[in-house]
Amino acid sequence: MLNKKKLFISVIIPIFNGASTIIKTLDSLLKQREFFDELIIINDASRDNSKKLVEEYLAGKIDYKLIDHKANQGLSKTYNEGIINARGPLIVTMHQDVMLMNNALKKLTEPFINEKVVATGHITVFSLELWKTFNFWQKTFFSRFYAKETFGLNGSFDCYRKEILERIGLFEDKPGEDGEIVYKLKKMGFIVQTKAKIIHMQNLRSDFGPRDIIYKLRLHSEARGGLLARGRIKGPRSIIKTFFRELLVLSIFVPFINIFGIVLIFFYSILYTKQVYLEEYRNPRIIILPFWNIFLLFAGSYYSLKGFIYGR
Repeated sequence: MLNKKKLFISVIIPIFNGASTIIKTLDSLLKQREFFDELIIINDASRDNSKKLVEEYLAGKIDYKLIDHKANQGLSKTYNEGIINARGPLIVTMHQDVMLMNNALKKLTEPFINEKVVATGHITVFSLELWKTFNFWQKTFFSRFYAKETFGLNGSFDCYRKEILERIGLFEDKPGEDGEIVYKLKKMGFIVQTKAKIIHMQNLRSDFGPRDIIYKLRLHSEARGGLLARGRIKGPRSIIKTFFRELLVLSIFVPFINIFGIVLIFFYSILYTKQVYLEEYRNPRIIILPFWNIFLLFAGSYYSLKGFIYGR
């Protein structure tokens, strides 16, 4: 068990327009109250009623610190402000749209008994039941995660030694901040993959649509391109795994293999959202899905190239 007196744990949750998920997130956290000591909520200028929901829900349940921004500052700056204000030597970052599974916080923080451990990550569970509640466009965007479990160290639910974060300059204010900080942390000590599991609810807004998909695609693709330009993604295996979609697009411009590339893109356009076809076969919008998937394939490649050129 952790030495609670030695390893004071601070949990930091930024919120920005998180009204659809934040109460479920907080509820799952409070069920694990004995495994943390401080809660810091940072309202990053939400335009919805997130702040009010948090205040009403936490009233009388727990002491916490609320930092209220008048202007949006973004995730990295928000995390950094929370880290600076935190009293604990261990920092847990937590997104506004995750639910902790049984003993997740305990499992996440236990490895810090070893002083060489600088960070621990989580396992994200993409719930089938939750996916089925999504609207059509949410199902389309998140179909690649359908019923999967993936390990991550991306700020969604991770733990860091505060002194190490301060030594590496905290989170950088640029897309791909999670990949950047992992690159730096690996030089400072051990990163442990724990069995702490979370359910990623994503954004449960009923009006989630194509613009939201393109926005998320742009952020993720530019971040990957920027990380590649800065030398944070190295080696053939990592490059192929990260940019296999971009390599598919590139293949159609290479003589002798372009026919093979076109065939692969055709199958990709179908298989990428195969579960949507099975669940939404009565929805007439499935007719446009192959064309939509191909459009996203090229759009993602464009944004990755843009991120690579500008390095951000």
